[in-house]
Amino acid sequence: MTSLISFIPTLKNFFNMVSNMDNARTNRFGFMCLNATQALGAANDNILKQVVVFGVAAGGIWADQLGEGAQAVGSLCLAGPFVLFSGFAGQFSDRYSKRDVSVIVKLSEIVIALMALAGLWMSNLWLVLGSLILISTQSAFFGPAKYGILPEIVDPKLLSRANGTINMFTYLAVILGCAIGGPLYDAYAPDTNKYPDATRQLLLPGLVVLAVGIAASVASFGIPRLTPQNPTLKIRPLLFRTYLDTWREISGTALSHVIIAWSCFYFIVGGVALLILPDYKELLGISATQTAGLMAILGIAIGVGDFCAGRISGHAVRPGLIPIGAIGTTAMYFVLGLIPLNFYLVATCLTVTGFLAGFFMVPLQTMTQTLSTEEQRGRVLGLWTCLSFVAIILGNLLFLIVKRTGMPSNQVFLVCGVLGLICSAMYYLKWQTIFTRALDNASIGTPESGSEPVLSAAAGKH
Repeated sequence: MTSLISFIPTLKNFFNMVSNMDNARTNRFGFMCLNATQALGAANDNILKQVVVFGVAAGGIWADQLGEGAQAVGSLCLAGPFVLFSGFAGQFSDRYSKRDVSVIVKLSEIVIALMALAGLWMSNLWLVLGSLILISTQSAFFGPAKYGILPEIVDPKLLSRANGTINMFTYLAVILGCAIGGPLYDAYAPDTNKYPDATRQLLLPGLVVLAVGIAASVASFGIPRLTPQNPTLKIRPLLFRTYLDTWREISGTALSHVIIAWSCFYFIVGGVALLILPDYKELLGISATQTAGLMAILGIAIGVGDFCAGRISGHAVRPGLIPIGAIGTTAMYFVLGLIPLNFYLVATCLTVTGFLAGFFMVPLQTMTQTLSTEEQRGRVLGLWTCLSFVAIILGNLLFLIVKRTGMPSNQVFLVCGVLGLICSAMYYLKWQTIFTRALDNASIGTPESGSEPVLSAAAGKH
């Protein structure tokens, strides 16, 4: 412990030295550290969440404590704090340096990991769920900061590529978290019918969560030092007032419609579709590790789709990619709901679905960042995060309702398909015109950015 304490000043001096390097090199290094911090945090959230989800899903060690479709409860524990605290957290990202906010919340992740370690060691579901809520809370404070940092350290012409890259690493981290979560659960609660001599590894999942939390904290020190964008902002302790004020501020603009469109797609993907995957363990008769493999396949595909969408966008924001992603994923939902229950068929369809999802995610996310001003960006991203998780919660509730009608989990994809048709229709009937008008009112990009203009924060109201 003494050696660890003595190492901290050395680490701090190293990152202070990096902060004094020339701006371009610092920003490149800072972007790498931001990627690492975000990726490690996303991995940790999903490692803990996956252990909980497998534990409360059908056949899990805690399945009898929460009932049918209980994986939705684990997802709700992860989503709830984002709804409650994202707007409040967004104020901190405007009022203070986004880098300082990031470092503080990542240090708190170490303490939360120790709580999770204790809960898993005691096999106490409620303590583990409490840890999941807290780790989600610190992620809610990190969210507005991490996405707000990008426009401050990345050239506007490269923002689409930067979003595609950070999303790719995020989903690779989600993959890693899901992939590790399955084997960790198998080690934590082995199937005694298949492995009667297996010994439960009660400390292993918690130790992994702790190690990843420490690594994320170290990486956060490498984010470049940034100045507060709105240092006179008064922090309001009311949790929901900030959301209402921010919504009034952007209401009627293209930005508000971008956030609504993002939330609708997130309702389907994050709220309903992702909850279906853990039930393939029972549907296909496979292990938690193999089920985690399906989740990993989906995550890899989304990451690759995000990266490709970012590269295709080049130096511009290209909302024309949105219908490709929306219609493509909708078609694949129907396919997933109708195909025979075969591991390889499901894996192939999930690959295509995830890849296409990246095509609507990158342009919507980039427009959210670009259309908001520097002074309001933290609060806007807080609202964006909040509505994303409101969408997840509503999707979770829909999943619970549908499951309790007796519908097989794989056929819930048909419900996702119907919802996807509605969102795709909304794009063509309303959102396409609004986004096009925003582009027409925005400043035109440089010749290198191609014929499509780069969105500016000055796009007017509609």
